[in-house]
Amino acid sequence: MLILTPTIKSCNETWGNHIISDRRHILSKLAWLGLVVLFFIAGAVGHDPWWKHGETYSFGIINHFYQTGTWLVPMNAGTPFMEKPPFFYWTAVVMCWLFGGFLPLPDAARLASVFYMLVTLFALWKSSQLLFARQHAHKNLEWTCFWLFLGSYGLAWYGHALATDVALMAGTTLALYGMAFLICASDRWRSAGWWIGFGFGIAFMSKGFVIPGILCLSGLLLWCILPELRIRQTIWAIVLAIVVATPFLFIWPVLLYRHSPALFMEWFWDNNVGRFLGFSVPALGAENRPFYFLYVAPVFAFPSFPLACVKAIIVLRNGSWRQRECLLPLVISIVGMAIFMISASGRRVYLLPLLPAFSLLAAPALLSIPSRFLKIWNLTVRISFSIAAIGIWALWWILRYPVDIRPLAWYADYFGTLLPLDYSPGHNQVLACAAALMAALFWVVSFRLKPSFHLKTARIWFAGIALIWCSAFTLLLPWIDETRSYRPIFKQMMMFVNHSPYVHECIGNHHLDENTAPMLEHFSEKTAPLEEFDHPTCRLILTAADPNASKAAPLHWRLVWRGARPRPRDIENEELRLYLYEGNTQILGVSP
Repeated sequence: MLILTPTIKSCNETWGNHIISDRRHILSKLAWLGLVVLFFIAGAVGHDPWWKHGETYSFGIINHFYQTGTWLVPMNAGTPFMEKPPFFYWTAVVMCWLFGGFLPLPDAARLASVFYMLVTLFALWKSSQLLFARQHAHKNLEWTCFWLFLGSYGLAWYGHALATDVALMAGTTLALYGMAFLICASDRWRSAGWWIGFGFGIAFMSKGFVIPGILCLSGLLLWCILPELRIRQTIWAIVLAIVVATPFLFIWPVLLYRHSPALFMEWFWDNNVGRFLGFSVPALGAENRPFYFLYVAPVFAFPSFPLACVKAIIVLRNGSWRQRECLLPLVISIVGMAIFMISASGRRVYLLPLLPAFSLLAAPALLSIPSRFLKIWNLTVRISFSIAAIGIWALWWILRYPVDIRPLAWYADYFGTLLPLDYSPGHNQVLACAAALMAALFWVVSFRLKPSFHLKTARIWFAGIALIWCSAFTLLLPWIDETRSYRPIFKQMMMFVNHSPYVHECIGNHHLDENTAPMLEHFSEKTAPLEEFDHPTCRLILTAADPNASKAAPLHWRLVWRGARPRPRDIENEELRLYLYEGNTQILGVSP
């Protein structure tokens, strides 16, 4: 007994240490997942729809569905908007029903993007588990892929926006998950067929044919390359995928065609075929420049895209590209980039659905980088992000002061082209400060991570991205919103109208663009029908013009108000002008 007692005590201590270590490990993971949630919420709530990411027309469609209870035709400020199928908008309407009671409708609608981001993370995590299962460092690869994806520059910008591309990314990743089943576990063909069909259908109903086409071409290439896919289970998986995807592919298009063949052709022919081949690009915009995606992708998908390129070069040179952890994301990345390159229409947000594939390729590439380089890289990242965060806090502190007694005014003036320096939020920012402090706390904690480890490198990078994003889009959000929202300009206009003799008149819009017209309805809380000056139904008509254009009013009309948004960086030289009709109301049918 005297000999056994110390041994038993030592075993108990060892067992207790393991339990404490496991608990700390679990708590650490939960804490970092808490940072992910904070990263998703910051910038997704607390502001008006912004024109930069197409949030304005998206909210116009969502608000129409929400207010009218209709589901078929996307309408933006009373005009059919057939650029995209309505699946994302439907999801946002559901979010408005669930959360619109205690959140502003734009914030509630934007939670649809948060939901699809979570779906994407789930599908990416499960895909990485399948693809990296046979790798010695599979756990490190899975988490490295996870953090690299979250740290992508483009994801920070567009993952928080009210944009259909977020749902498109979720559908693409779900289909990728199903394809990973076929490559790694062909006996689970039912799971493969279900996820491929479900993801394929969501991708189609989110934005149309391009991403489903990329998935089909990628699947065909994989079938040609891998003999082990030419089995009965693959056929059954494809049949099941078709069955699952069929409701997504046919119900809404058929109902739309029965409702209006013209609107169906506008969606199918002009906005899908025409945008890809180019014959509708002059009218619809978004022209693709030569090699546009090659010089946009390294920044938009940083650091995943450069690392993915390194991995692609390595496996193609040594002939190991047929390995399952490389082949699936490699094929999707190459096919996707090729399709985007030949498309006549191109915007950088189109790369969003390819980010999961880039991240799956980038994770093994990061693990092959020498630790000496990682130390230098992480030191640079820590210094750069720390300086940037201090700069954001300093700018917020300075902007809280009145203009006439503002300390370090020269520093605030440097950002005068980005933020309205004479603006004051008029409310405390307790929650904003708490969120920013929490992000800063995680950043400080990340200094304990060893900079020579590959997994820690990915986590440090995400912590830095989260630090900058959460600091800027909590502390500075009121100033950013004041610049990017239509609220200030329409607030000025409605203040003028409400103190004028024509306060009860309706306000029409004269060919306002897809971003301005829905915001006129939202902020004026009035329906703004499309109007012509020669046959109006409203005595007030709002139009947009170049500030240098003639201010002469059309016949029988008088210019009564004009204004411009503060520093409109994306739509330059835009001035809003409000005209009052003073002609014969009996002839033109205007209510006197």
